[in-house]
Amino acid sequence: MSEEATVGSERDRALAHLSLCFVLDAATGGMAGLKTLDAVLVMAINQANIAPLTRDPDARLRYGALDAPAPDAERRPVSVSAVATSLKLPYETVRRRLRRLAEAGACHVGERGAVVPQAFLGSPAYLDTARALHERMWTFYRDARGAGLVGELPASRYPIDAGVAVRGAIRLGADYLLRSTDGFVGYFGDLISGLTGMAVLCESLRSDGQASGASITVTALAQRLRIPLETVRRHGLDLVRSGRCVRRRRGLAVTEAMLAGPILGGLFHENAGHAHRLFAGLAERGVIEAWDRLRPAPTHVLPAARGA
Repeated sequence: MSEEATVGSERDRALAHLSLCFVLDAATGGMAGLKTLDAVLVMAINQANIAPLTRDPDARLRYGALDAPAPDAERRPVSVSAVATSLKLPYETVRRRLRRLAEAGACHVGERGAVVPQAFLGSPAYLDTARALHERMWTFYRDARGAGLVGELPASRYPIDAGVAVRGAIRLGADYLLRSTDGFVGYFGDLISGLTGMAVLCESLRSDGQASGASITVTALAQRLRIPLETVRRHGLDLVRSGRCVRRRRGLAVTEAMLAGPILGGLFHENAGHAHRLFAGLAERGVIEAWDRLRPAPTHVLPAARGA
């Protein structure tokens, strides 16, 4: 491998660690009190609902502020099967969870599909989560930039007089989470195995003076992911059987040989592209300029992943 390729690989790996920490924090941060899988479902449905609006510059301005969720009439419903396919979850699992989410007011499910309603996205519980996610995203960008992992970004095309476009920023963050997670979930098998494998991978990518390939216990994984212990244990064993991680005395790990292999190397490189797309989108929408000028002090911070 050339020196340039080696440096690029090291940069991709360093960014992957920061990215995985951010993604796991965002997925497990308890969106309006929801469990991890329900939060990911709501995030995926909402992103599908607003996909046409995110391509409309005027809509970005109308619905960029935290207090301006797009109305239900402008949201595009998404089918249960499309959600199940996108998240690699069984159809019946998604249908059952959506029924419970509908009872809790977190979504509506009709003949045309599922919609996350404006009322939920404007609720105090959701707004608290949105603020926390925004601050965590700012930390992700700040850490990546401080480590020299952020490339050249476009100039802002939107005014920042009104402050940071928080809702617009978290939409980009959610889009990044779903894009970056897709590759890792495909590698590890399904959504729960993917989250489990990503948490193991995040620990194994630590570069805080310990050797790469650090392990994490199943108990710590369950606490990290906010998923029942037995569920995580079962999926962790499946990952060991499939050769996606190894079992050590102190827990599960991804070995250095796996980290340096072409499959994970390709996923790290793909993730770097998704991360740059996120940072470029934030810059183009004026979010990064607002961060740099206003220097918002983080007050609602999601719990950072160990080693973040």
